[in-house]
Amino acid sequence: MKCEYVIWDWNGTLFNDVQISIDAMNHMLEAKEYSQRLDFDLYKSIFSFPVIDYYKKVGLDFDRHPFDELAQLFIDLYSELQDSAGLFDGARDALKCFSNLGMKQNVISVCEKERLYHQISLFDINHYFDDVIGTDDNYAVSKADIAKKWFADRSIKPDKAVFIGDTVHDYEVARAVGCDCILIADGHQSREVLSKTDAVIINSLSEILTNF
Repeated sequence: MKCEYVIWDWNGTLFNDVQISIDAMNHMLEAKEYSQRLDFDLYKSIFSFPVIDYYKKVGLDFDRHPFDELAQLFIDLYSELQDSAGLFDGARDALKCFSNLGMKQNVISVCEKERLYHQISLFDINHYFDDVIGTDDNYAVSKADIAKKWFADRSIKPDKAVFIGDTVHDYEVARAVGCDCILIADGHQSREVLSKTDAVIINSLSEILTNF
């Protein structure tokens, strides 16, 4: 695969926040007196975008607690844990290698932008990215429009770019802008879920360079 631009997803792709996302949801279920809990496999099989749909799959009752209230509580709980999460194995090597190859690297994420900047700043990797783009809220709805605007504003040809992510939504974003997509089954969705797309699927970031 030959390209000039790498567009990274962040959460679940470079930043390994899978377990803290499970823990935060389980803390919220406990706080709101639900009996169910998520384990790793169940989480990766039901997580999805927009997150309101994921909350429904978890079994949260919006008549008892409005979605906005739950979304804010989750973010509060997640925020207490986020500094304990790290990068995935192979993340630094991939970023360095793409940089050495002369590729322009960028992050487009549904993560709220100030939170995104904070998380990236934890790892001294800012210098690898030309652009870091997050959203204006915590509702994690979609980044397709953000990505299309980014491509248009910079007059980037989609066939010169690849989107690297860990969810079906990342594939949908790549399709929306017309670029190639690589999905990593190490993040927030299982390989079984990702296999519903026709994206290239790899097991971990350590395999990413074999596609370039």
